[in-house]
Amino acid sequence: MRAINVEQVLRFFDPKEPLSGQSLRSWFMPRAGSPRTRLKIALIRQYDKPQKVLLIGHRGSGKTTELNKLAEEIQGHFHVIGFNVLDITGRTNLEYEDLMRAISTQVTRNCIEHQLMQSPLAQPLHRQWEELRDWWQQVVSGVEFQPAAAEADVRLQVKALLSQVEVSARQSSLTREAIKEQINLQMPELIQRLNWVIEQAESHGKPRVLIVVEGLDKVDLQSALSIFRDHAPTITAPTCSMIYTFPIALRHTDDYNSIHLSFPEVCFLPNITTQHSDHSTDPDGLSMMRKLVLARMEAALIEDQALQLIVETNGGIPVWLVFLMRSAALYALERDEHATMITTADAQKAIKDLRQNLLTPLTRHDVQVLRERHHDRLLFSDPDEQRLMYNGSLIDYGNGESWCDAHPALWSVLEREDGNANDTQPA
Repeated sequence: MRAINVEQVLRFFDPKEPLSGQSLRSWFMPRAGSPRTRLKIALIRQYDKPQKVLLIGHRGSGKTTELNKLAEEIQGHFHVIGFNVLDITGRTNLEYEDLMRAISTQVTRNCIEHQLMQSPLAQPLHRQWEELRDWWQQVVSGVEFQPAAAEADVRLQVKALLSQVEVSARQSSLTREAIKEQINLQMPELIQRLNWVIEQAESHGKPRVLIVVEGLDKVDLQSALSIFRDHAPTITAPTCSMIYTFPIALRHTDDYNSIHLSFPEVCFLPNITTQHSDHSTDPDGLSMMRKLVLARMEAALIEDQALQLIVETNGGIPVWLVFLMRSAALYALERDEHATMITTADAQKAIKDLRQNLLTPLTRHDVQVLRERHHDRLLFSDPDEQRLMYNGSLIDYGNGESWCDAHPALWSVLEREDGNANDTQPA
């Protein structure tokens, strides 16, 4: 499945769509430094001991794709319940009550949808499901919800109620606050009822439940710090294995070691290595980036110099590779609606757009910090570096010793201010 014309490049390079299903089977490529095998061993070899895992990597580094591949590889051992907490809550300033509500509603609904529960329900179990339904109705008391049909299976009533809870809390701040207050007061019971659902889903020799919570690497840093530092015992309380994505910027804070204690298994997904700290390029990494592109499209659709520019300017972060390819294809079609090839000029325009996106939130001070890091490539645990890493303008490289650099799309700007401008090359 490869693009055979420039228009198809737009469909096959979507930065908002991680690989899954057919695209995962067609385009996935194993990469150096991936922690997927280690994760698989930790989960399967310690099957009876729930693992609590942090997965760290830059936004857009391919964590979702790696997690989708992991889910595919362990499906005989685990029932994977994965979701993006930003999609469920619609918020970047999350609080731990929002997170626990999302975990509880998602796990319960998923277990019902996939019929992981005993059926038909024996009377004691039926009564416990009624208690679960009644508890959630009490949590949302005072908030208007459409009741499920009385004749419906009690599990379907629970599913319908939790679906409405999710939608209402996402769409209404008042509803969210009311539910959050109740959950805060009754957190021990929420955890108890969530663990009961997990126990039912895992009963009778069924695969173990693995919860994968994504999106916490994208919430604002203060929210993420509060959740992981102040509420680790709560968010690790579910009695099943869990994987959380974690902001790479918080890896460089004084609180990281204390957070690590609550998550003994920490896995780091490095960028694809395209350069080294001595400014030399990495041929293997650049070759890998080219292969990622050419797995999705015919080589004849792009000039070789254009492809070289794009693979050198994405910082080894797959989402920026995909962004640049899609943007260059759009410029090609804008130039000529019947364009048959992406040119170097198209690639340069795409890189300029990325550069502008990265520059827009930066202050004069930020630019100075980036210039200093571009020259010395030393990685410090300073708030400035953490913030710049969070917004993607500073990249933490995991190959060899710990070091960093400004995003390659910014190099020409940083060097221009030193009297060495070059808009056509990343360095």
